[in-house]
Amino acid sequence: MRSPKSTVCVVEDREACEPSLKLLLASLGLHCPGMAINLFYPVANEEFLRWLSAYPQVRLQVGRLKNGYGWNVKPQAIMQLLDAGFDEVIWIDSDVLVTRDIRPLFHALDSAVFVATEHTLAPERHDGTGLRAQSWQLSVGRILPAALNSAVLRVTRQHYGLMERWWELLQSDAYQSCQQKEWQKRPIHMLGDQDVLTALLTSVEFAQIPLKTLRRGKHIIQFDGVWGYTTAERMRNLLGDGPTFIHSCAGKPWMARWDSERLNHLREYLKMVYLDVSPYTLSSVRFSEGLGCDTSWMCAHYKLSSILRSLAMQHPALTGLPMAVFADIARLIKRGYESRFRQSWIPRVRRSHRAPQGPERVGADADIKHAPRYR
Repeated sequence: MRSPKSTVCVVEDREACEPSLKLLLASLGLHCPGMAINLFYPVANEEFLRWLSAYPQVRLQVGRLKNGYGWNVKPQAIMQLLDAGFDEVIWIDSDVLVTRDIRPLFHALDSAVFVATEHTLAPERHDGTGLRAQSWQLSVGRILPAALNSAVLRVTRQHYGLMERWWELLQSDAYQSCQQKEWQKRPIHMLGDQDVLTALLTSVEFAQIPLKTLRRGKHIIQFDGVWGYTTAERMRNLLGDGPTFIHSCAGKPWMARWDSERLNHLREYLKMVYLDVSPYTLSSVRFSEGLGCDTSWMCAHYKLSSILRSLAMQHPALTGLPMAVFADIARLIKRGYESRFRQSWIPRVRRSHRAPQGPERVGADADIKHAPRYR
């Protein structure tokens, strides 16, 4: 049997995010030499093209995607590459970097298996009894322990129908209207593209698709402030292998306004210090000389973060450990708030679309799980 024709798909349209884009490409070039990468970056200038010439495995897509960019472009970009002849597309967000060869995570998977990542510990991670599917008025076919995150996806030709349906819902008037609202005012099933994906994969229509979930802390660091890299996850990484992916989903250190944040109150100061010792930033330092752009954001900006970096010898898991302990305590205290947050979404669910009795619960530890159809 021939090996599937595979590619990484990366999309970005914000020039301000070029540092993170370069980090992702540089880390893939180091750890995954020879692996095909298709990049959609319509604002690429001559300077970027000169830098990119050092990475022959990256093919820059010169044609624009049909309906713009942003969060909601993923299914469109993936389908375009499947239409171009690829059997497998591995999507990676541009604010992710890799720490090792990513191919072992995917090479032994059956083509029927869809891969996504586990959500952060933020309150909106909960999906109840298929809350997002119900809110889209879809019959629930399986229950996941948490909503999915779309920072890393593995899609094959067998999932083309899922991509079409995902794209259809993302283009719907209801969803597009919600995207014009502030994040806090959006219903939970329309917060972003990954909430729609969660709804579809828990629905009867797509419940038969085997799902592999990349675990938070084990396969990917979801650095989401107090909802992110926990004490337990850090200890696991210190005692064993670190994760393959690091996702900077809470705060973008390459865009942070470090000087102005110094003037804020204690809570904001600690928040910025925690960002200043993020595993993403500390893992980025090794690539600083080859990025060809400003890398001053990788340096310590506060006395406290400088001390933490020095004491931990810049280790990505150890440096922020003391603050992670306090963040975990704060997170536990906020559990009451989290419960109220979940309850605030319940009135928005159409009660007439209840989850079926007894759908299979898919554990995050299970790499592949099939769920029965419910009619």
